[in-house]
Amino acid sequence: MRVLEFLLLLGTGTGAVAVALRPKGPGHHDSEGFRTRLPAIKRQQDDGQEVATYDDACNIGFCSVWGATIGGWGANYTTVKTVDELASAVSGTQEGVIIVEGAVTGDGRVVEVGSGKTIVGNPGSCRWFFFPFFPFYIYIYIYIYTLLILSTALSGIALSLNSSGNVIIRNLRIFNAPGAAAISLASARSVWVDHCEISGSGTQDHLLSITHGTDYVSVTHNRFYSHRPASASAVPTAADVPAPAAVNVGHSDANAEQDRDKLHVTLARNHFSDVASAVSFRFGTGHLFNSFYEKLDDGIDTRAGARVFVEGSGFDGIGPGRAVYSSTEDGFATVTASWFVGPGASFMPAQANMTSENVGYPYDWFYWPDTSTVKDRVKRWAGQTLELMV
Repeated sequence: MRVLEFLLLLGTGTGAVAVALRPKGPGHHDSEGFRTRLPAIKRQQDDGQEVATYDDACNIGFCSVWGATIGGWGANYTTVKTVDELASAVSGTQEGVIIVEGAVTGDGRVVEVGSGKTIVGNPGSCRWFFFPFFPFYIYIYIYIYTLLILSTALSGIALSLNSSGNVIIRNLRIFNAPGAAAISLASARSVWVDHCEISGSGTQDHLLSITHGTDYVSVTHNRFYSHRPASASAVPTAADVPAPAAVNVGHSDANAEQDRDKLHVTLARNHFSDVASAVSFRFGTGHLFNSFYEKLDDGIDTRAGARVFVEGSGFDGIGPGRAVYSSTEDGFATVTASWFVGPGASFMPAQANMTSENVGYPYDWFYWPDTSTVKDRVKRWAGQTLELMV
């Protein structure tokens, strides 16, 4: 239930009670107790709530090419409620669908994720019943309590994918993560990070790190926020070392041998807010579209020969000359159909000569051509907003 809906309820002159209903469990069971699989299908998110299943495959971006990214599709479902259960369920190479339920705390634990896994945060469901003349203050208490109950989150836990492949991470909220990043991908392949909310701890360099020759990654519908590491200067200038980025693709200018011709990454429909730097891209090929960037010092930094195609996005309140730029003056970018509020559009890098025709995958069905709607759509649907079929 959204805040907008809450306000509408207040305007009706009636009170309401929110009752949280736990799902009976993913999938359906026949008379013999066997689960009937819900199909992994393509579905286009429009202005309404996106409906997903626990078995969805990646259907957009680089993770949809060069071998399907299906995660643990076809495997048994495992529900986890503690960090030990999570670590056990995601380890190894046996395929599995892991459903995280409730708030899981880890006290600085880095959880190693093996290949062939789908990890989905299960927020539960909420039903609203209206009662005339119900006191509004009781409604407000119940509303807030319901939000707390239904939030699935990892606190003090980081996820690490080291040489793992075919992994899907969806609908998770991650905060206060230990280590260098909340989610780290190193030498990984075919990964989809979708509908997650990730905020900084103040000590980590990045929220999402994609390094060491990782390839074919899609990062979609995520919210990255409150990431201003202590090492970041308040407002860096073109001569400064860039602030650590929320999403970091490529870890070192000296890692060309491993990273060149790798690091194909799609970032779409993401919301970046109150971060020192949004995206840093080295060596690889990036397609960044239909995203909204606000309250940033730096936007998208393309460097070390990286080529990025930025389209259909909005930039608001970015530092001068820092919306799309190259801190080392050796990155390339093509920027089309995007809008800028403020001086951030200056100092564009050299042209990357990228178009929708040479990106490498179809995405017209997923692209929002009316860029004036991108801000509102992204702010409404990015993050932990999936409605899961049960």
